[in-house]
Amino acid sequence: MSLIDCAECKTPISDKAIACPKYGYPLNPPSGRPFSEKNIGQIAGATGIWLTAPWVARMVVGVVTVIVLGAVGIAYILR
Repeated sequence: MSLIDCAECKTPISDKAIACPKYGYPLNPPSGRPFSEKNIGQIAGATGIWLTAPWVARMVVGVVTVIVLGAVGIAYILR
C-alpha cells in the first residue's frame, strides 16, 4: 500500500482507496462484478472446497438451483 495525493484536494490517501475520505472524490471505482474469476476461487478455498476452475462453482450453483426449484414445484403440485 502506498500513499498518493487526491486529485481534488491533494490529501495523501491510500492507492487502494475507492474515494477520498475527506471529500469523497472518486478515485478507483469498484468493478461492476462482485464475484470475479479471482475471488470465486478465494471464496471456495475459504469454505474448504477446492475448485479447479470458476466455471465449476457456477455449474454447481446452477444445478443446485434447478434441483431446489424442481423440488419446490413438485411439492406445490402435490399439496
